[in-house]
Amino acid sequence: MSTRRGGSPVNIKDMFHSNASDDQGKIFSTRLYQLTQRHRHWFFIGPALIILLLVVIYPIIFSTGVSLFRVTFASQSRPFVGLQNFERMLGNDDFIQSALNTLYYVFFSVSGSFIIGFGVALLIRRVTAGKELLRLILIIPITMAPIVVGLMWNWMLDPLFGLVNWFLGLLGIPGQTMLAQASTARLTVVLVDIWQWYPLVFLIIEAGMATLPRAPFESARLEGVSSWIIFRRLTLPMLRPVILVALLLRTVDAFRTFDLVRVMTDGGPALTTETLSLYLYRTAFTFNKLSRAAAGSILMLLFIGLISALMFRYLYRDVEVG
Repeated sequence: MSTRRGGSPVNIKDMFHSNASDDQGKIFSTRLYQLTQRHRHWFFIGPALIILLLVVIYPIIFSTGVSLFRVTFASQSRPFVGLQNFERMLGNDDFIQSALNTLYYVFFSVSGSFIIGFGVALLIRRVTAGKELLRLILIIPITMAPIVVGLMWNWMLDPLFGLVNWFLGLLGIPGQTMLAQASTARLTVVLVDIWQWYPLVFLIIEAGMATLPRAPFESARLEGVSSWIIFRRLTLPMLRPVILVALLLRTVDAFRTFDLVRVMTDGGPALTTETLSLYLYRTAFTFNKLSRAAAGSILMLLFIGLISALMFRYLYRDVEVG
């Protein structure tokens, strides 16, 4: 059957099929829109997950696989050895010593940078004039690469023409070889690390303080509560999530410290400053023991995860959900 529209014949069947196909297209478009709206969050987190998979998850799986075999750069065969590499690493005195050095480094570096950064954040809140300029000056160390920081402090600590020994000479104190003595080298490297990374804690804590509500603090001051009680009862509990972020970032960063130690002391003197990262680097690329280095990196990862879990549990033990 046909009819005329505008002087030309139109087939009724063609019109019916055309309308049916249009309805199917609208239904498909509607369902596709609903599907994309329901799962649109994957479009945002999908790229990040892919990058995380390639950069983090795959290397962990690969290192775990390598740690179960005997692998070197020149090896043709790679026999399966199970947990033998883990046993040898745990029984290695140099590995244990580097682990103890790392714990010393992490504890004092994180503690020092947190105390100084927290204190600076509290003090700068009382500054009224020139706060922006002062903040800019305080964050200069964190903008420098660790290798640059290490070279700079090596020159400043030079026993012959270093700036530090020049100041000591003005005070009548003889020049010190701080990086060449086992009793002072480890502490010196820790102090340099604190100098570079306390601005990170300062920025995180200051940003957290800026988000705190004013009403509780004003009410406490009107009731005559002392500043110490306000700090202990209000400021610290409210900043607990921010403190956790600052401590976690600093702890993980301190555990993987490599470049600063490599430039300043290269693990010496007598391996007193050799960290786990530096030890694993030597094991893999100097002694050509890739599988043992992979096993050590997995042990290091597990230890960092354990420390992070303990920090979460301690800092959130009194926090109520909801």
